[in-house]
Amino acid sequence: MRELKRLFQKGQIGGVELKNRIVMSPMGLGFTDEFVNDRFIDFFVTRAKGGAGLIIVSGGFIDPGGKIAALGIYDDKFIPGLGKLTDSVRSHGAKIGFHIVHGGKYSPSALTGGQAVSPSAIFSNWTRETPHELSIPEIKEIIGKFAAAVRRAKEAGFDFVEFNAYSGYLIREFLSPLTNKRTDEYGGDIESRMRFFREIIELTREEVEDFPLICKISGDEFLPGGNTLKEAKFIARELEKFGVNALHVSPGGHETTVPLTPGFVPKAAFVYQAQEVKKEVSIPVITAHIGDLFLAEEVLEEEKADFIAFARAFLADPEFPLKAQEGRLEEIRHCCRCLQGCYDRVFKNQPVTCLVNPNVGKEKEFELKPAVKRKKGLVVGGGPGGMKAAEVLALRGHKVSLFEKQNKLGGQLNFASVAPGKEDFQNITLYLSKQLEKLGVKVYLGKEITPNFVLQEKPDAVIIATGAVPRTLEIPGIDSQKVVTATQVLSGETIAGKKVVVIGGGGIGCEVALFLAKKGAMDVEKAFFLTQWGALDSKTAASLTEKGPREVTILEMLPSIGRDIGITRRAFTRRFISMLGINIITEVEVKEIKDSGVEIVRKDGSRELIEGDTIVVATGTKSENKLFEALKEKVSEIFIIGDAKEPRKALDAIHEGAAIARGI
Repeated sequence: MRELKRLFQKGQIGGVELKNRIVMSPMGLGFTDEFVNDRFIDFFVTRAKGGAGLIIVSGGFIDPGGKIAALGIYDDKFIPGLGKLTDSVRSHGAKIGFHIVHGGKYSPSALTGGQAVSPSAIFSNWTRETPHELSIPEIKEIIGKFAAAVRRAKEAGFDFVEFNAYSGYLIREFLSPLTNKRTDEYGGDIESRMRFFREIIELTREEVEDFPLICKISGDEFLPGGNTLKEAKFIARELEKFGVNALHVSPGGHETTVPLTPGFVPKAAFVYQAQEVKKEVSIPVITAHIGDLFLAEEVLEEEKADFIAFARAFLADPEFPLKAQEGRLEEIRHCCRCLQGCYDRVFKNQPVTCLVNPNVGKEKEFELKPAVKRKKGLVVGGGPGGMKAAEVLALRGHKVSLFEKQNKLGGQLNFASVAPGKEDFQNITLYLSKQLEKLGVKVYLGKEITPNFVLQEKPDAVIIATGAVPRTLEIPGIDSQKVVTATQVLSGETIAGKKVVVIGGGGIGCEVALFLAKKGAMDVEKAFFLTQWGALDSKTAASLTEKGPREVTILEMLPSIGRDIGITRRAFTRRFISMLGINIITEVEVKEIKDSGVEIVRKDGSRELIEGDTIVVATGTKSENKLFEALKEKVSEIFIIGDAKEPRKALDAIHEGAAIARGI
């Protein structure tokens, strides 16, 4: 196995030495309201203990009128709390930076109590409001607030400040021709559009002199008419001249149609931007969106970047740097790129959590403690909830046995990980399987458990995690041999025919449709990216993503498909379905399955036959809870979790399994 040498070499930014090349990216967390609290500190201390070289805290808003992030730094009253944070993190060997921002047109009036501001009065699709165009005196005032915020960060003990000049927000709004239509000295060509940023840095240098500054910039806005890599290179060169100590290169603008989030993004997809920027400057360059430690090592070896930023990896496993450095790679709890606990919750203004790590944001509250009394625990069901429950029980010192009726662990994850864009779901099963083996949990596969068996075992505590089974339709023809379930298709148990009709346009229906349509066609995501980046003309891309050997149709009773898919993945799932030529029929009622296909009734009352030689039922699941019902009055300490309790997502099952096991 390759060694991770470069990743754990010391590095330097602006005279500050870092113990390794691993940077924790700034993330919106939702744990605070302006002031630092213990929950916030515990979260970052856990990551410092886990081996991060540099932790960048997000994010401090420098003006109440530009509120967009969690922490305030617009007044000296925030310094004591921030100082407590920096002292706590630095005591564990990590350096700490503060990501500062003014929200610009992305600061909603509901949050700020007033009209947003921007270089130009251009309507914001994000807030659905039009910002106030800043006057020159107002610009000068905001420049002063940026410099004062950096001074406060230094006084609070931060090692760095990182300016937010990417994605959206005020600095990028000045840089971008899409949001800066000014005709005075702060608008015009790219050099003039940089004036605002230059004056921020110049005034900052008067306040703090040689304090290390990092700038996070967009490598490409991926917006028609916006800044591209060409402008990013110019911006990078100018920032180095201004005295910036490092650049953090990240893709996109908030309103881009290019997928930027995991699951639809090839790993290390945007490293080329950092690589090109690095050629233009002599200061260190940080890159992100890697998703793999060995890819990160390769990026460093090939000198495409100097530091690697990780975000969700630190949610999934705060100790992954330490584990990697010590060679404990199998013990790393990898991000499965689901976005359920992070992005989806951020966009709903909810505190962040993680599908694979229920402890996120509750590090002290959920700290595992040895059981007061060692018990005999029996877990029925080897899906994500059952495996997590068994792991936590064993970690607390209980004697645990887990029984799974299938011949392998994983439950619904075995099907989910086959769906396009969800391949990393297999990481969950791999990690938990290794944990159960390491912890000495006795795992029995291919064994269906009866109530009598449980009673004969005389366990002290029983956790039922028997999952769910596909929901069937009560319509004529449902017993036809041509009717199969989504899980039968995804598992490979059934080979679909040339014409497939998927009944149900929820998440499962969309996934099985993509799975079937992609068979025999090029990787649609790759073609999409190549086209967006200008590396492939649309005609060639169309030929590469032409229909595979199957014709797939989705039938959905609601007005649109994918409504139960998380907000982050939903739009791109629909887009890839469209790109693959999958036929979508909404607002229909399925009446009957016939020899030649499916008879439907449309919204206007008209009947139609949709031809199909394979009919896939993907209308959801129902709980498999018979064992629980048979035992709930006979076992004193019995619990039901996950889909067996109520069909939901893997996040719910894992979190419930951990919660129940913590209390036994």
